[in-house]
Amino acid sequence: MARYKDYSYDQTKLIPIAFHRQVLPGSFEYTLNYLIDHEVDLSVFESRYRNDETGPRPMTRRFC
Repeated sequence: MARYKDYSYDQTKLIPIAFHRQVLPGSFEYTLNYLIDHEVDLSVFESRYRNDETGPRPMTRRFC
C-alpha cells in the first residue's frame, strides 16, 4: 500500500481553514471528507505512488 504524506487537521490549508473549527459535523464538507477518507476505494491511485519502501518524495521548495 502506498505511503502518503501525513497531514494534520490542526494545520491551516492554502485557504486558511482550521478544519476542526470550521468544517462542522453534518455539513457537506465534513461528509465529503469522511467519505473520501473511509468509504471511497482509492486503490486506483496507488499504482502511481509506488513508494512503499522509500516513502514519499521530499517536497521541493521553489522561490520565485
